[in-house]
Amino acid sequence: MYKLIVFDIDGTLLDTEVAVLKGLKKCLNDHHNIIVELKDLEFAIGMPGDEVFANFGINDDGFSYSKWIKYVDDFKDEIDLFNGIEDTLQYLKKKNITLGIATSKTRYEYDTTVKSFGINDYFDHVVCIDEVSNPKPHGEPLLKILNEANLSNNEALFLGDTSFDIECARNADIDFGLALWGAHEKCKEMCNKYFSTPEEICELLAK
Repeated sequence: MYKLIVFDIDGTLLDTEVAVLKGLKKCLNDHHNIIVELKDLEFAIGMPGDEVFANFGINDDGFSYSKWIKYVDDFKDEIDLFNGIEDTLQYLKKKNITLGIATSKTRYEYDTTVKSFGINDYFDHVVCIDEVSNPKPHGEPLLKILNEANLSNNEALFLGDTSFDIECARNADIDFGLALWGAHEKCKEMCNKYFSTPEEICELLAK
């Protein structure tokens, strides 16, 4: 039985893909005269911002990233909780499961997005990208949560939707579960535990 379940945000808790990619497309177009189709930006999902812009030869000390985040807010009406997430979080808390978040969002982004959906009180531990020296796919975000929760690797499960999340779990030596409701199908080949709906997490713990 897992005692700790850690969630990624984008593509796992929140359906943010359209807003994130539209914000990136607008940033590249407005500030760098780079025109890219949304489908050609899917590689950026789950990737730290500096690495995304490095793919376009852009290194401007965070200027582009700050603009990207601002533009995502322009499309916030296209962001929502995935179906079943809040019921699943309620169930896990009733089972006394410790809940955490490991995200590539900054603390500011977390405060201005996740909190607006009213689910932040479910989480006992939140580690953002600007609170670690080595963000995902390094294992440090998960190891930091394990240390805070005073739990061992074999007591934790990390739920995410990208290859970066999969690598992060491997690097921290903890179990990983792929959130198929937000993941691209190709990631399914990279792991042996996956969930089609959030409710399946509850079914796992009920066994």
